[in-house]
Amino acid sequence: MSELRASTGALGIDDAEAAISVHALLGSDPALLAHAGELPRARADVPAWVKSTFLNADNPLFGLCEHAVETRLGERPDERVDKVLANLTVRPRVLDDLRSRSGLAAVDAEAVLARLADAGLVRADANPLAPEDPFWSVDDRLARFYYAMMAPHLERWRRGRITDKLWRMNHARFDRYVCRAEYARLAREWALGDPAAAEVTRVVVPDPRHRQLRTVEVAAWDASGGLLALGTIRWAFIMRYQQLQRLRHVRRLLGDPPARLYCIAPRVDPGIAADPDPGLFRVGPAHLLKGD
Repeated sequence: MSELRASTGALGIDDAEAAISVHALLGSDPALLAHAGELPRARADVPAWVKSTFLNADNPLFGLCEHAVETRLGERPDERVDKVLANLTVRPRVLDDLRSRSGLAAVDAEAVLARLADAGLVRADANPLAPEDPFWSVDDRLARFYYAMMAPHLERWRRGRITDKLWRMNHARFDRYVCRAEYARLAREWALGDPAAAEVTRVVVPDPRHRQLRTVEVAAWDASGGLLALGTIRWAFIMRYQQLQRLRHVRRLLGDPPARLYCIAPRVDPGIAADPDPGLFRVGPAHLLKGD
């Protein structure tokens, strides 16, 4: 069993979506669990739990998130650190993308990334289409939650007077930047369970005809660098047939190898459900945790 799947299962939450949501915040760290109260048993219970714990200034988890970066670095983060972590929370980025988004010079961005990596706040993931240019992403759950949810409205959360309103305004950020990041990582670990898979990554594929880049969250490669599978993910929403069409388009951009296709989502629309392609696999959150 993969490390991430085992850690999520250790929470003892039967509902897969709830388990992934909680694990995205706590991992299975006993020190954090001590402040987490009764864990939600269903995904519908997650928002109330997050508001009563991580977004409650009277709960120690609020302070642990607020000072997560300072604790790791041993000093308060400066503006450069804030810019880098805020941008990486939105999505993994290669150096040039991060530099342009943050407004930092390349040498400054590299120095900040090296410092954050040494502190365990970010990690570099393989980029098989450009091996010298890895994808950088946030690797600390508390820091990720802070930049996704708390930083934009820190004093308002601290006062606690309009917590419900703030949640309505920002809950999409929780799904997109906190839960989805954990879900994508779990999906890649699941795909690595294929005996032929040597590496599973995300990829960004140039699409010259449409003059854009196509991102695919799951790409499984064999030991010879051959593409085994491509997967797209959807968290909290129904996956639409257009996403499957886009996945097939990316496969064509990569030379149309005989790679399997994974639609990784809690629910799929009728078009995906009825698609007869024998190389198409519909994978729900429960499959990821069971490893089947």
